[in-house]
Amino acid sequence: MLFLLAACAQDNEFARRTQTDVFLQEPMAEVDILWVVDNSHSMQEEQLQLADGFDAFVKSLEDTNIDFHLAVVSTDMDLSNNRRGVMLGDPHVLTADVPSYKGHFKTRVQVGIDGSDKEKGISSALAALSEPLVSGKNEGFLRDDATLAIIFVSDENDCSDNEALAGVESAACYTQQDSLISVRDAILDLKAMKPPGVRVIASGIVGPKAEDACDGTWPGHRYIGMAEGTGGIVGDICDSDYSSVMEDMGLSVSGVLNTFELTYAAIEESLVVTVDDVEIENDAETGWTYDSEYWLIRFDGEFVPDRGSTIHATYEIGGG
Repeated sequence: MLFLLAACAQDNEFARRTQTDVFLQEPMAEVDILWVVDNSHSMQEEQLQLADGFDAFVKSLEDTNIDFHLAVVSTDMDLSNNRRGVMLGDPHVLTADVPSYKGHFKTRVQVGIDGSDKEKGISSALAALSEPLVSGKNEGFLRDDATLAIIFVSDENDCSDNEALAGVESAACYTQQDSLISVRDAILDLKAMKPPGVRVIASGIVGPKAEDACDGTWPGHRYIGMAEGTGGIVGDICDSDYSSVMEDMGLSVSGVLNTFELTYAAIEESLVVTVDDVEIENDAETGWTYDSEYWLIRFDGEFVPDRGSTIHATYEIGGG
Protein backbone atom coordinates (compact mmCIF):
# COMPACT_ATOMS: atom_id res chain seq x y z
CA MET A 1 0.00 0.00 0.00
CA LEU A 2 2.80 2.44 0.84
CA PHE A 3 4.42 1.65 -2.51
CA LEU A 4 1.16 2.39 -4.34
CA LEU A 5 0.73 5.70 -2.50
CA ALA A 6 4.31 6.72 -3.27
CA ALA A 7 3.89 5.79 -6.93
CA CYS A 8 0.65 7.76 -7.12
CA ALA A 9 2.33 10.82 -5.57
CA GLN A 10 5.19 10.56 -8.05
CA ASP A 11 2.73 10.25 -10.96
CA ASN A 12 0.80 13.32 -9.75
CA GLU A 13 4.04 15.27 -9.38
CA PHE A 14 5.09 14.30 -12.90
CA ALA A 15 1.67 15.19 -14.30
CA ARG A 16 1.89 18.67 -12.80
CA ARG A 17 5.38 19.45 -14.03
CA THR A 18 3.96 21.14 -17.13
CA GLN A 19 0.97 23.47 -17.01
CA THR A 20 -1.00 25.34 -19.66
CA ASP A 21 -3.11 28.29 -18.52
CA VAL A 22 -5.69 29.77 -20.89
CA PHE A 23 -6.95 33.36 -20.62
CA LEU A 24 -9.61 35.21 -22.57
CA GLN A 25 -9.33 38.95 -23.17
CA GLU A 26 -12.99 39.84 -22.91
CA PRO A 27 -15.09 42.59 -21.30
CA MET A 28 -16.00 42.11 -17.67
CA ALA A 29 -19.65 41.77 -16.74
CA GLU A 30 -19.45 43.47 -13.33
CA VAL A 31 -16.86 45.66 -11.65
CA ASP A 32 -16.78 47.34 -8.24
CA ILE A 33 -14.49 50.41 -8.32
CA LEU A 34 -13.27 52.00 -5.09
CA TRP A 35 -11.47 55.34 -5.34
CA VAL A 36 -9.20 56.08 -2.36
CA VAL A 37 -8.40 59.80 -2.44
CA ASP A 38 -5.88 61.66 -0.30
CA ASN A 39 -7.63 64.42 1.67
CA SER A 40 -4.55 66.06 3.16
CA HIS A 41 -3.89 69.80 2.81
CA SER A 42 -1.84 69.60 -0.43
CA MET A 43 -4.43 67.81 -2.59
CA GLN A 44 -6.96 70.43 -3.73
CA GLU A 45 -5.69 70.85 -7.31
CA GLU A 46 -5.27 67.10 -7.81
CA GLN A 47 -8.86 66.45 -6.70
CA LEU A 48 -10.09 68.97 -9.28
CA GLN A 49 -8.10 67.16 -11.98
CA LEU A 50 -9.68 63.86 -10.94
CA ALA A 51 -13.12 65.34 -11.42
CA ASP A 52 -12.10 66.76 -14.81
CA GLY A 53 -10.77 63.37 -15.98
CA PHE A 54 -13.77 61.30 -14.96
CA ASP A 55 -15.54 61.45 -18.32
CA ALA A 56 -12.50 59.83 -19.96
CA PHE A 57 -12.46 57.13 -17.28
CA VAL A 58 -16.10 56.16 -17.49
CA LYS A 59 -16.35 56.12 -21.30
CA SER A 60 -15.07 52.52 -21.58
CA LEU A 61 -17.51 51.37 -18.91
CA GLU A 62 -20.41 52.90 -20.81
CA ASP A 63 -19.19 51.67 -24.21
CA THR A 64 -19.04 48.06 -22.99
CA ASN A 65 -22.26 48.30 -20.97
CA ILE A 66 -20.59 46.98 -17.81
CA ASP A 67 -22.57 46.78 -14.57
CA PHE A 68 -20.42 48.98 -12.34
CA HIS A 69 -20.40 50.21 -8.76
CA LEU A 70 -18.46 53.37 -7.87
CA ALA A 71 -17.54 54.57 -4.38
CA VAL A 72 -15.09 56.99 -2.78
CA VAL A 73 -13.23 56.96 0.53
CA SER A 74 -10.51 59.23 1.90
CA THR A 75 -7.05 58.30 3.21
CA ASP A 76 -7.78 59.67 6.71
CA MET A 77 -7.70 56.73 9.13
CA ASP A 78 -6.91 58.64 12.33
CA LEU A 79 -8.73 57.22 15.34
CA SER A 80 -10.28 60.64 15.90
CA ASN A 81 -12.08 60.34 12.54
CA ASN A 82 -15.33 58.48 13.16
CA ARG A 83 -15.92 58.20 9.39
CA ARG A 84 -12.68 56.36 8.61
CA GLY A 85 -13.21 53.81 5.87
CA VAL A 86 -16.80 54.95 5.31
CA MET A 87 -17.83 55.54 1.69
CA LEU A 88 -18.80 59.13 0.99
CA GLY A 89 -22.11 60.51 -0.21
CA ASP A 90 -25.73 59.45 -0.41
CA PRO A 91 -26.20 57.03 -2.01
CA HIS A 92 -22.72 55.79 -1.17
CA VAL A 93 -22.74 53.44 -4.20
CA LEU A 94 -23.02 55.12 -7.60
CA THR A 95 -24.27 53.13 -10.60
CA ALA A 96 -25.38 53.98 -14.12
CA ASP A 97 -28.95 53.97 -12.80
CA VAL A 98 -28.32 56.77 -10.32
CA PRO A 99 -29.53 60.05 -11.89
CA SER A 100 -26.60 62.40 -12.62
CA TYR A 101 -24.11 59.86 -11.27
CA LYS A 102 -21.25 61.62 -13.08
CA GLY A 103 -21.97 64.88 -11.30
CA HIS A 104 -22.23 63.08 -7.97
CA PHE A 105 -18.85 61.44 -8.52
CA LYS A 106 -17.14 64.66 -9.60
CA THR A 107 -18.37 66.35 -6.43
CA ARG A 108 -17.64 63.39 -4.20
CA VAL A 109 -14.06 62.82 -5.39
CA GLN A 110 -13.22 66.32 -4.13
CA VAL A 111 -12.93 64.93 -0.62
CA GLY A 112 -11.52 68.08 0.96
CA ILE A 113 -8.10 68.96 2.37
CA ASP A 114 -8.58 68.79 6.11
CA GLY A 115 -7.60 65.13 6.55
CA SER A 116 -4.70 63.49 8.36
CA ASP A 117 -1.11 64.04 7.22
CA LYS A 118 -0.57 60.30 7.71
CA GLU A 119 -2.14 59.10 4.47
CA LYS A 120 -3.27 55.49 4.96
CA GLY A 121 -4.82 54.59 1.63
CA ILE A 122 -4.22 50.85 1.85
CA SER A 123 -5.71 50.64 5.35
CA SER A 124 -8.68 52.73 4.23
CA ALA A 125 -9.41 50.37 1.33
CA LEU A 126 -9.12 47.30 3.54
CA ALA A 127 -11.38 48.82 6.19
CA ALA A 128 -13.97 49.92 3.64
CA LEU A 129 -14.22 46.39 2.23
CA SER A 130 -14.11 44.46 5.53
CA GLU A 131 -16.40 43.98 8.49
CA PRO A 132 -18.07 45.76 10.12
CA LEU A 133 -18.32 48.35 7.32
CA VAL A 134 -18.84 46.05 4.32
CA SER A 135 -22.16 44.83 5.69
CA GLY A 136 -22.86 48.04 7.62
CA LYS A 137 -22.39 51.59 6.35
CA ASN A 138 -20.78 50.38 3.10
CA GLU A 139 -23.33 47.65 2.45
CA GLY A 140 -24.21 46.96 -1.18
CA PHE A 141 -20.90 47.96 -2.76
CA LEU A 142 -18.95 44.70 -2.82
CA ARG A 143 -20.38 41.86 -4.94
CA ASP A 144 -19.00 38.31 -4.83
CA ASP A 145 -18.50 37.79 -8.57
CA ALA A 146 -17.61 41.33 -9.63
CA THR A 147 -14.05 42.36 -10.45
CA LEU A 148 -12.68 44.57 -7.65
CA ALA A 149 -10.75 47.64 -8.80
CA ILE A 150 -9.11 49.98 -6.28
CA ILE A 151 -7.61 53.28 -7.44
CA PHE A 152 -5.34 55.18 -5.05
CA VAL A 153 -4.74 58.92 -5.55
CA SER A 154 -2.14 60.57 -3.34
CA ASP A 155 0.91 62.83 -3.45
CA GLU A 156 2.48 60.99 -0.47
CA ASN A 157 3.55 57.41 0.13
CA ASP A 158 1.16 55.13 1.99
CA CYS A 159 1.49 55.05 5.80
CA SER A 160 -0.79 52.13 6.71
CA ASP A 161 0.57 50.93 10.05
CA ASN A 162 -2.19 49.25 12.07
CA GLU A 163 -1.60 52.05 14.60
CA ALA A 164 2.05 51.04 15.17
CA LEU A 165 3.01 54.70 14.66
CA ALA A 166 0.15 56.23 16.63
CA GLY A 167 1.15 59.36 18.51
CA VAL A 168 4.35 60.03 16.55
CA GLU A 169 5.05 62.62 13.84
CA SER A 170 4.14 61.86 10.24
CA ALA A 171 7.83 61.77 9.30
CA ALA A 172 7.86 58.29 10.88
CA CYS A 173 5.93 57.08 7.80
CA TYR A 174 9.26 57.39 5.97
CA THR A 175 11.82 56.79 8.73
CA GLN A 176 10.11 53.74 10.28
CA GLN A 177 8.78 51.90 7.24
CA ASP A 178 9.39 48.53 8.89
CA SER A 179 6.38 49.37 11.08
CA LEU A 180 4.03 49.57 8.09
CA ILE A 181 1.82 46.71 6.96
CA SER A 182 3.18 44.51 4.19
CA VAL A 183 2.09 45.39 0.65
CA ARG A 184 2.12 41.71 -0.25
CA ASP A 185 -0.11 40.85 2.72
CA ALA A 186 -2.50 43.65 1.75
CA ILE A 187 -2.78 42.22 -1.77
CA LEU A 188 -3.47 38.75 -0.38
CA ASP A 189 -6.11 40.19 1.99
CA LEU A 190 -7.88 41.88 -0.92
CA LYS A 191 -7.77 38.73 -3.05
CA ALA A 192 -9.19 36.74 -0.15
CA MET A 193 -12.32 38.88 -0.36
CA LYS A 194 -13.12 37.30 -3.73
CA PRO A 195 -13.77 33.71 -4.87
CA PRO A 196 -10.97 32.04 -6.85
CA GLY A 197 -10.72 33.38 -10.39
CA VAL A 198 -12.36 36.75 -9.67
CA ARG A 199 -9.92 39.52 -10.43
CA VAL A 200 -8.59 42.18 -8.06
CA ILE A 201 -6.79 45.19 -9.63
CA ALA A 202 -5.11 48.06 -7.79
CA SER A 203 -3.99 51.17 -9.68
CA GLY A 204 -2.79 54.59 -8.65
CA ILE A 205 -2.16 58.19 -9.57
CA VAL A 206 0.72 58.79 -7.20
CA GLY A 207 4.05 60.48 -6.67
CA PRO A 208 6.80 59.53 -9.16
CA LYS A 209 10.38 58.63 -8.27
CA ALA A 210 12.26 61.36 -6.41
CA GLU A 211 14.16 62.74 -9.40
CA ASP A 212 10.87 63.36 -11.25
CA ALA A 213 8.93 64.76 -8.30
CA CYS A 214 7.06 68.06 -8.35
CA ASP A 215 6.57 70.39 -5.39
CA GLY A 216 5.16 68.67 -2.33
CA THR A 217 5.15 65.12 -3.70
CA TRP A 218 6.83 62.00 -2.39
CA PRO A 219 7.34 58.74 -4.32
CA GLY A 220 4.31 56.48 -3.89
CA HIS A 221 6.35 53.26 -3.72
CA ARG A 222 3.80 51.30 -1.72
CA TYR A 223 0.91 52.19 -4.01
CA ILE A 224 3.09 51.34 -7.01
CA GLY A 225 3.78 47.96 -5.36
CA MET A 226 0.04 47.35 -5.06
CA ALA A 227 -0.38 48.08 -8.77
CA GLU A 228 2.57 45.94 -9.84
CA GLY A 229 1.35 43.03 -7.74
CA THR A 230 -2.14 43.06 -9.26
CA GLY A 231 -1.50 44.16 -12.84
CA GLY A 232 -2.81 47.68 -12.36
CA ILE A 233 -1.88 51.00 -13.95
CA VAL A 234 0.27 53.76 -12.46
CA GLY A 235 -0.11 57.44 -13.33
CA ASP A 236 1.96 60.44 -12.28
CA ILE A 237 0.23 62.81 -9.89
CA CYS A 238 2.48 65.63 -11.14
CA ASP A 239 0.76 65.56 -14.56
CA SER A 240 -1.38 68.60 -15.31
CA ASP A 241 -4.12 66.50 -16.94
CA TYR A 242 -5.22 63.04 -15.75
CA SER A 243 -7.54 62.31 -18.68
CA SER A 244 -5.12 59.99 -20.49
CA VAL A 245 -4.22 57.80 -17.52
CA MET A 246 -7.84 57.74 -16.36
CA GLU A 247 -8.87 56.57 -19.82
CA ASP A 248 -6.28 53.77 -19.54
CA MET A 249 -7.65 52.86 -16.11
CA GLY A 250 -11.17 52.77 -17.52
CA LEU A 251 -10.04 50.39 -20.25
CA SER A 252 -8.30 48.22 -17.65
CA VAL A 253 -11.28 47.85 -15.33
CA SER A 254 -13.60 47.26 -18.29
CA GLY A 255 -11.64 44.22 -19.37
CA VAL A 256 -8.57 45.17 -21.41
CA LEU A 257 -5.95 43.51 -19.21
CA ASN A 258 -2.19 43.74 -19.56
CA THR A 259 -1.34 41.11 -16.93
CA PHE A 260 -2.43 37.51 -16.44
CA GLU A 261 -1.81 35.52 -13.25
CA LEU A 262 -0.52 31.98 -13.68
CA THR A 263 -1.89 29.09 -11.66
CA TYR A 264 1.57 28.12 -10.42
CA ALA A 265 5.03 29.60 -10.19
CA ALA A 266 6.76 29.11 -13.54
CA ILE A 267 10.33 28.33 -14.53
CA GLU A 268 10.73 31.42 -16.68
CA GLU A 269 12.98 29.84 -19.30
CA SER A 270 10.27 27.27 -20.01
CA LEU A 271 7.45 29.77 -20.57
CA VAL A 272 5.85 29.76 -24.02
CA VAL A 273 3.18 32.43 -24.53
CA THR A 274 0.88 32.66 -27.53
CA VAL A 275 -1.86 35.12 -28.45
CA ASP A 276 -4.36 33.62 -30.89
CA ASP A 277 -1.84 30.84 -31.61
CA VAL A 278 0.96 33.30 -32.48
CA GLU A 279 4.01 32.92 -30.21
CA ILE A 280 5.07 36.17 -28.51
CA GLU A 281 8.63 36.93 -27.38
CA ASN A 282 9.74 37.12 -23.76
CA ASP A 283 11.07 40.66 -24.07
CA ALA A 284 9.96 43.91 -22.44
CA GLU A 285 10.37 45.81 -25.72
CA THR A 286 8.75 43.35 -28.09
CA GLY A 287 6.33 41.21 -26.11
CA TRP A 288 5.90 40.17 -22.50
CA THR A 289 7.78 39.80 -19.22
CA TYR A 290 7.31 37.53 -16.20
CA ASP A 291 6.95 38.71 -12.58
CA SER A 292 8.17 35.76 -10.51
CA GLU A 293 7.02 37.25 -7.19
CA TYR A 294 3.36 37.46 -8.20
CA TRP A 295 3.32 34.82 -11.01
CA LEU A 296 2.22 37.42 -13.57
CA ILE A 297 2.76 37.59 -17.32
CA ARG A 298 2.82 41.28 -18.27
CA PHE A 299 2.28 42.69 -21.76
CA ASP A 300 3.22 46.28 -22.54
CA GLY A 301 2.13 48.95 -25.01
CA GLU A 302 1.05 47.72 -28.40
CA PHE A 303 1.54 44.09 -27.31
CA VAL A 304 -1.43 44.12 -24.91
CA PRO A 305 -3.81 41.51 -26.41
CA ASP A 306 -6.91 42.89 -28.12
CA ARG A 307 -10.42 42.17 -26.90
CA GLY A 308 -11.51 38.74 -28.04
CA SER A 309 -7.97 37.33 -27.94
CA THR A 310 -7.11 33.97 -26.41
CA ILE A 311 -3.82 33.77 -24.51
CA HIS A 312 -2.07 30.45 -23.78
CA ALA A 313 0.83 30.17 -21.32
CA THR A 314 2.61 26.80 -21.17
CA TYR A 315 5.39 26.32 -18.62
CA GLU A 316 7.21 23.99 -16.29
CA ILE A 317 6.13 24.43 -12.69
CA GLY A 318 8.80 25.80 -10.39
CA GLY A 319 8.96 26.39 -6.65
CA GLY A 320 6.93 28.97 -4.76
